[in-house]
Amino acid sequence: MDKKGGFFQEDNGNLSSMRLMSFVALLASICFGLLTVLLGTTEVNASGIYITFGFLIAAFAPKALQKFAETKIK
Repeated sequence: MDKKGGFFQEDNGNLSSMRLMSFVALLASICFGLLTVLLGTTEVNASGIYITFGFLIAAFAPKALQKFAETKIK
């Protein structure tokens, strides 16, 4: 029987703090995005968009960069 790793585990079975931090940053961006939409004032929208976008970048960019950095060059 093939045992697959969990959501926060790498291919070799080790726990991945990178995946956990990316997931937390994604949840934070969703929360800040909802707050930005629900609190529709001009001051909140300007800073809320920047904060939401920053957390979205923090959620997806590090894992993509790690994947490229770990590939072997032939």
